[in-house]
Amino acid sequence: MEMSTTSEILVAVVIPAYNARDYIAETLQSVIDQTHRALEIIVVDDGSTDETASICRHFAVADPRIQFLSTENRGVAAARNTGIAASKAGYLAFLDADDLWHPTYVERMLSALHPLPDDWGAVYALHRLVDSQGYCTRSGSSLSARESILIRHLVFRFVGNGSGFMVRRAVIDKIGGYDPSYAKQGIGGCEDFDFELRTAEHFKIEAVPFGLVGYRVHAAAMSADRSRMARSLLAVYERCVARNPQLPDFVVSCARTSAHLYAFSKFAALKDWHSAAISLRQIYHHSPRLAAGVISALIVSKATRAAKRVLSRGWPRRQTKDFKKFEEMDPQTPLVGGWSHFRTKALFRRLSEIDRCGGSCAAASKR
Repeated sequence: MEMSTTSEILVAVVIPAYNARDYIAETLQSVIDQTHRALEIIVVDDGSTDETASICRHFAVADPRIQFLSTENRGVAAARNTGIAASKAGYLAFLDADDLWHPTYVERMLSALHPLPDDWGAVYALHRLVDSQGYCTRSGSSLSARESILIRHLVFRFVGNGSGFMVRRAVIDKIGGYDPSYAKQGIGGCEDFDFELRTAEHFKIEAVPFGLVGYRVHAAAMSADRSRMARSLLAVYERCVARNPQLPDFVVSCARTSAHLYAFSKFAALKDWHSAAISLRQIYHHSPRLAAGVISALIVSKATRAAKRVLSRGWPRRQTKDFKKFEEMDPQTPLVGGWSHFRTKALFRRLSEIDRCGGSCAAASKR
């Protein structure tokens, strides 16, 4: 990607942090090392009880671009909004306190968004999954879309996490920041997806389809609370549907199916079979064949895990794959995955047509 001259444009980086002592130093270093130097780096300590504050103050002494704020614990959305309010830049990028950016992240994102007209409000990048030591364990989804993407994003969830999204200040002026009400209801976790959808309701969105974000997977992460994440995602979908009564029935059905497929996987992993059954019933309402496939996949998965446990007792363990550190990865190395029995190329094409029609194309929305 050819990057335009945007080196003097100020970008605010908002980092909410809660008990992030194990990862915040590495996260901050990935921001400090950005090739784009015109940054205001705002860290909001969301009532941490560990050494997060002292680590951040140490970095702030060494780098005057870092501003450290401390609040009571109110959740990630409120922390991000505190950082937004403290910022002055015309562009804002958001990074969770355990995730990583490739050194060219801000430069590539800004170069993609800045030249576009004002009705383009945001840009997103793709990600790779990293472990607690920063090694890339697997690729995130390779799927992306650009321009008017509300319908497709509602079903395919291209961004995947809160650390791969940059917006113009005009987006904040229009939609008012992140929604803290999820945390108040005890279902915080998907506020970033809610923010992306509300952005897509009013603005076109650009994509930088490279793995520029290292999305950290570890036991202490908010996303590790599977039940809360499932309930949070379901709530985000229902609020989006309620805000957009013009959505065709076909789109609403696909959106709810997408949400409940995610929720079913989380509930089943927890063996919360009551909640899993509720989600499965919703999937069945859209497609009995898909619901049957979900049940079949669950049975096969359980059988496969059982077979692996038996075989592992009599066969030597295979050597661990040779993983690379996130910073060693070429961001343009192709990502893989994203398609599934539900998220098919045919469905993508159909939803793309509805997006082009402004979300209300009658012909495209017929079953």
